[in-house]
Amino acid sequence: MTTHPKLTEAAIRSLTTAQSFERGMDYYRADAVCEMQRRGNTLLAEVEGNSYEPYQIIIELDMGGVVDADCTCPYERGGFCKHIVAILLSYADESNEITQRPTVDALLADLDRDRLLNLLTNLLNNHSELIDWVEGQLNAYHQQAKAMALPASTTKPRQRHTPIDTAILRRQLQNRKRHHSERDFYNMSSSALMATLGEVLEQAREFVESSDGRNGLAIIQMLAEETVEDWFEYDHEGDSMISFLELLDQCLAEVLLIADLSPAERKTWSARLEAWQGSLGEYSIDEAFNAAIGAAEYGWDYLPLQRAMQGQPSSRNSLEADAPPNADSLTMARLNVLERQGRTDEFLNLSEAEGQTERHATMLVRIGRAEEALRYGLKHLSSPEEIIGLAKVLREHDHLDSALQIGAHGLGLKGHKTSLACWLRDFAAAQGKDDLALKAALAAFDESSTLVDYLAVEPLAGGDWPSVKRQLLAQLAIKEYAYERIDIYLHEGMIEEAIKAVEQEQPYYGTVEKVVDAALESHPDWAFEQCRQQAEPIIEKGQSRRYHHAVRWLEKARTALVTAGREQHWRIYCQNLIDKHYRKYSLVPSLKRLL
Repeated sequence: MTTHPKLTEAAIRSLTTAQSFERGMDYYRADAVCEMQRRGNTLLAEVEGNSYEPYQIIIELDMGGVVDADCTCPYERGGFCKHIVAILLSYADESNEITQRPTVDALLADLDRDRLLNLLTNLLNNHSELIDWVEGQLNAYHQQAKAMALPASTTKPRQRHTPIDTAILRRQLQNRKRHHSERDFYNMSSSALMATLGEVLEQAREFVESSDGRNGLAIIQMLAEETVEDWFEYDHEGDSMISFLELLDQCLAEVLLIADLSPAERKTWSARLEAWQGSLGEYSIDEAFNAAIGAAEYGWDYLPLQRAMQGQPSSRNSLEADAPPNADSLTMARLNVLERQGRTDEFLNLSEAEGQTERHATMLVRIGRAEEALRYGLKHLSSPEEIIGLAKVLREHDHLDSALQIGAHGLGLKGHKTSLACWLRDFAAAQGKDDLALKAALAAFDESSTLVDYLAVEPLAGGDWPSVKRQLLAQLAIKEYAYERIDIYLHEGMIEEAIKAVEQEQPYYGTVEKVVDAALESHPDWAFEQCRQQAEPIIEKGQSRRYHHAVRWLEKARTALVTAGREQHWRIYCQNLIDKHYRKYSLVPSLKRLL
């Protein structure tokens, strides 16, 4: 079904960075967007950029807005690029015409086999670069068809016939550590070391996800040995290393659950993990392998766990009463394994018994029980953070009304609402549910108080914007923490309020500079004083490498006084600086140019 979502500026802003949005707006205003055409839910367009040939953009839409987008430009810095932003802004402008074209399905629907074969043959003859792709698709299709025809026991993920050679991976890690130890611990080489650890862990994760427990376990054992036994190489990494250990513990717990270990092997692993835990305890890291220890000690044959997976009513209390340390992480590992193995009933029973309500609800959606998931979510999900997970999965599975309903319910729950409110604002607006979108936009601003969320309210408020704006500004004035308060004041031209905020909050100098630039004409004395306070300490301390910053502030100070008709005052001030600091030879020429 072809859908026609409405896109707001706020929704587009949320998909990219502030810089890319502004650049995309420039491209849109400059008419750099070439003719757009739409085929079903696919938007196709070109944008003129720095290259001779325009960039090609493909955007997939649904009733919730943008599903995905791709551009031929090399942008890789987060969010959508400026060319995609330009297309989305052009699409959102209802005055622009979009050429409607039939979908590919519609184009091919009436062709018989011979005509379709002839068309495909001609296409490949004229575009030989597509032949390999088509061949790959056909091979995948035949392999899938063959697998579906085999008995279920033969469709398991491919298993290696030979053990993985961890010695190669160990040498890779040791070489990286050796390179790292030859440098200062605090330079950029540390990020390369962490990247190597991540790459090796990802290789182990691939074996885990293909149910090859033995090889996955071998890689993780090597990885743990290289990190725990040489912890001094990593201790300075701080939070990055702690996060890595958490991922390692989770992966290790999962691989121990799928490795089909004997009781003796599990006992050996439990002792090994306890020893590693003890080593890290010397660095005040006392819970690094709790989930993995629980997996080794309890496995799947733990009686309360078996009862829980069978859905026995008393299982939850039994699990809670005798839960191992870090029980939630161990539960997540078990649920991950059950999900990959398709053991849906056991997954649902365990997730409910362990209070993993979001995982339980989203699984219901994935197995086609969306109405039940909605009822369960309305009853059991207790925070906006849990609600947004279910809402997004409902949207992904085209249960749009249910996604809206659960999202609206989440706005009334206690907890951090910003992520849910922003998501619901854009999603509801795309479907023309303006009342709900406005409610969500107000909730987002109430918690975040950012300029982006402020700007998102205006188009949704419509004719009520003047009164809504007064409400938002009054709300902003009494907030104790509103880090973008000054940006909102500047956007509204409220210079005096911005000045008061600077004096009260002493913000980052970049924010001070924005207020100074805005106040040069209306409040020249204040602007001059701020510039002087920024420039003079740099000069007094003789920070020659920062003189250019001082000169930039003094240029603004001159502009403030000259604009106010007090050029003579400026000349006197600047000459006094020159006379006082005449020995600072790298600075004086710049000061003389300001006279």
